[in-house]
Amino acid sequence: MSTPAPTAPSTQAATHTAAWYRLPQPGTLLLGGATRTDYVQRQTTNDVGLLSPQRAVPTVLTNPSARILEVFTLLQHGEHFLLLTQPGHAPGLAAYFKRHLFFNDQVTLEDASAAWTQFELYGPQVRSALASLGFAQQPSALDEVVSASWQDQALYAIQDEYCIRLLLPSTLDLPADWAALPELDFASREQLRIEAGRAGDPEFTDANTPFEVGLGRYVSASKGCYTGQEVLARQVTYDKVARGLAQLSADSAMQPGASVSLDGRTIGQVSSAAVSPTLGPLALAVLRKPFEPGQTVMVDGQPATIR
Repeated sequence: MSTPAPTAPSTQAATHTAAWYRLPQPGTLLLGGATRTDYVQRQTTNDVGLLSPQRAVPTVLTNPSARILEVFTLLQHGEHFLLLTQPGHAPGLAAYFKRHLFFNDQVTLEDASAAWTQFELYGPQVRSALASLGFAQQPSALDEVVSASWQDQALYAIQDEYCIRLLLPSTLDLPADWAALPELDFASREQLRIEAGRAGDPEFTDANTPFEVGLGRYVSASKGCYTGQEVLARQVTYDKVARGLAQLSADSAMQPGASVSLDGRTIGQVSSAAVSPTLGPLALAVLRKPFEPGQTVMVDGQPATIR
């Protein structure tokens, strides 16, 4: 049996106090123009009509087969939308949108990634970190947006599923008291994501549909047409979601790409893996149904349990 990894001070703080993670290559697109709402509405899965200064809208760009092309979050910023992409994905998403502009679209698009810094805040005591940036309160409801002004510039805090996402102009320096907060490295941040059982960039690929990686709330059941809608509607109407995201635990570390089998047949492969100080080796995998918690599967020949 493997020995659990020691708990890094930053990871412990993320669970018990507060810690932060600076996203590398933060992707931020600035979308404007009179028809920007209609434009994004016909492209992506969620209802852009839900967007407001107090609410962000996470959404998915899918291909005609409803496979994931991009996952991003929409944020209202004055007369523009800010599109928060996965790290490093802004140029690709901007190029896609520009290719799909029609002659009557009144839309402007700018890659503003260099102008904004993105952080993730973890832990039950992040209020003081936000207060030092001028936030009178912190978001609490899922997708809630709280804005603030610091040094005469707009800042945004968004409640995500397991952290608070913070967006601030890159010209601003962090307050001095942030130096006392532990900073997470990428491995620690991935450990927290995998412990939470949440899909991330390794799962957001055109091998999967939104429902298969737990993004059902990113898909509106009532909005108008968009690319991939018919396939996603059939998956829901006829219970055709053939695969699902599973969290696995094992005695030995698992590796991305490892084959997962059940009763001698391959049902998927590991996409993300980490060793948790408290839970031991963990992994995420998109598996063919049916499967259920408590079942034993084989991961490249070693037993693992579906959590």
